[in-house]
Amino acid sequence: MRAGWRVAGVFSLLLALVPGACSRRPPALVPPASGVEAVAGFGSAAVTGEEAEIKGKFAFLFRRPGWGRVDTFDSFGGTLYYMIIAGDDAYFVVPRKKVYVADRPEEMIARSLGFSLRPDEIIELLGGQWTAVDSGAAASWALSRDGNGRVARGEKDGLVFTVDEFFPGAGVPRAIRFSRPGTSGRLKILSLEFNPPVRPGSFETPFLRKYARKTWAEIEEMAR
Repeated sequence: MRAGWRVAGVFSLLLALVPGACSRRPPALVPPASGVEAVAGFGSAAVTGEEAEIKGKFAFLFRRPGWGRVDTFDSFGGTLYYMIIAGDDAYFVVPRKKVYVADRPEEMIARSLGFSLRPDEIIELLGGQWTAVDSGAAASWALSRDGNGRVARGEKDGLVFTVDEFFPGAGVPRAIRFSRPGTSGRLKILSLEFNPPVRPGSFETPFLRKYARKTWAEIEEMAR
């Protein structure tokens, strides 16, 4: 672990590996006409601020309503840490140590990506459609569109996102900048799939009965 590693950066993504993901030309992406119920893929993040200090790559899966998973890996493809969100519950799991932390979903995502978003909001953001503008995840966002009708900026409770780059196709963000007081960063989507089949057990947590529950401070101490 690098010097200055903090509990806020417990989801440090420095060692994640997605071979060849950066060298391919981005594909055209068009969300399904039936709507986006889930997204999965790989991304990279660079975030600095009060709640997170992150740089690297990760795998993600988010599914309505309120389900999510983010995995980080070592250079050999082994799992270092992962986050599971199941409705109102969220867990940060260190399988090699058989320990975990339980917290609120918004707090868990803030510690992993640097910004407090719910899974359904992430699906709206990555899908680029923001169809539920009067209710649901999009209701509390002030959204702005560019000359092509694509959602290019959004603001909520001091958190601002700006889309720097879109995938070819239908307004699906590829590079997104975030900022809020004390924190700023950039998220780049390396690959993305809409409504993928979900592997059985992706969001299940019965194994936690065999794991020890820890605090964030204890997890930080283990990582030193």
